[in-house]
Amino acid sequence: MHITPHAHHAPTHFACRVPTQEFDAMKRTGVFINIGRGVTVDEAALCKALDAKKIVGAALDVFHTEPLPESSPLWKRENVLITAHNADFTEDYAEQGWRVWQENYNAARSGKTMVTPVQKELGY
Repeated sequence: MHITPHAHHAPTHFACRVPTQEFDAMKRTGVFINIGRGVTVDEAALCKALDAKKIVGAALDVFHTEPLPESSPLWKRENVLITAHNADFTEDYAEQGWRVWQENYNAARSGKTMVTPVQKELGY
């Protein structure tokens, strides 16, 4: 996974970082799910929210450090589902990937905008 310089420094520079006040705003019955970028979540704040029962649980596919270190307190929580950064791997994963490739190929051949354009200025 490529992380842009801005996202890599998420704890201080990324506007979408999920800090304590975001967990405080969730319903107590809420489950936090992250399949996006691990660096966008304050994992210590998540642990505090879980400990204080501000939320019911979490499902995490991405982490600030990958693989998630054995020393992470997230491993010890029964109300946290941890997957191996493969939540997007579904039955039709290859079919969808091939479809997107074909759409991009056809767009490039006809001079149209690709479905998934490269944005070098953003680092991806």
